[in-house]
Amino acid sequence: MAETSVWADMGQRDMSLLYNFRFWSLTLMRIFLGGLFAYHGALRLLVPANLAGSISYFTQVGIPFAQYSTYLFGTVEVVAGMLLLVGIFTRWSAFVLMLGMIYIFFQVHLKNGFLVGNNGYEFVLLLIFALLFVLVNGPGHLALEKMFKGE
Repeated sequence: MAETSVWADMGQRDMSLLYNFRFWSLTLMRIFLGGLFAYHGALRLLVPANLAGSISYFTQVGIPFAQYSTYLFGTVEVVAGMLLLVGIFTRWSAFVLMLGMIYIFFQVHLKNGFLVGNNGYEFVLLLIFALLFVLVNGPGHLALEKMFKGE
């Protein structure tokens, strides 16, 4: 009988560990996505060659008002990415970034097929689902919004 309780205790500890890891994995996912988007947006806006290249690319793939769209996408990526990185307005940031990626998915990548090597939607789809994961599950343990809420 004693062996049964030892195994039950181990099972409870494992479940508790998995439960806690779930929130730390959310934190890591959020930090990675936020850093990725902020970095990508900053490269787009702050490196003159990248800015010109982005405007040219947006024109080439048919995104309307390419110059304004480049600034809009870059700004959204930097601002929402930074908010996601530090964990403020996490769900809103994930939602806004996800909307941008859904637009790019349909406007640019869907017609090119699945493989990213063919400018396909493989990576964009991964980003959409990662952002959806953060949107649904929240910021994880280490987030400034949790400190503001007193959690």
